Amino acid sequence: MLELRIALPTDLPGAVDAWRAAQAGRGLRPAASRVARVQEKVAEGLLVVAVEEGTVVGMAQGEAGRTKDGAGDAEPGLLHLSMVFVQPAAQRQGIGAALVEGLADLAWDQGYRSVSVWSRTPEFYLACGLERSGRVQVLADGSAAEQLVAELEPPVRDVVLHADGLRLGQLLKLAEIVETGAEGKLLLTAGEVQVNGEVELRRGRQLVVGDVVHARDQAVRLTPPS
Repeated sequence: MLELRIALPTDLPGAVDAWRAAQAGRGLRPAASRVARVQEKVAEGLLVVAVEEGTVVGMAQGEAGRTKDGAGDAEPGLLHLSMVFVQPAAQRQGIGAALVEGLADLAWDQGYRSVSVWSRTPEFYLACGLERSGRVQVLADGSAAEQLVAELEPPVRDVVLHADGLRLGQLLKLAEIVETGAEGKLLLTAGEVQVNGEVELRRGRQLVVGDVVHARDQAVRLTPPS
């Protein structure tokens, strides 16, 4: 069974092994200096790993993004996605996309609100929901890398709908987004609550299974009882 998790210290060697296996699958043999740098990087920033039967089969690593094409000062709230690698035998199973999503959720919890990546093969990141910024870098080997960007969204929490229905004001309290009905009313009046991507002003809006509510940098989805 595949497990996606924030990397533990014991996962770091496995993350490097996954990177090396992915490189070998492309016919590359990184120099010792490059291996040492990757070993340093996985110990820094944010790291999410995919583990199957005790073995790390994929990893995604991110760090504070910087201005001036990565050479300037840290840009508040921007995550630079620096590495996403999956072992060859585990590729084409959706693990890479799951790693990107897991890293995005972790980044949100750490205060990041946007993500950026430079890539010579942008198709994967486009499929993950990132968009081209229009900026291109010419690398040392003469190839070109495109910048892809996206605004991060809060991780979705599931709330079980046990009753026949639930009103929006009730959900805001049930999900602990607000503490009181009056607080929820103010939030709604200010237009700071969305249901399924649209602003909702009605405290009595009846919600059903599948509805997703966004408010105060939180996202809640109604699910049926198991």
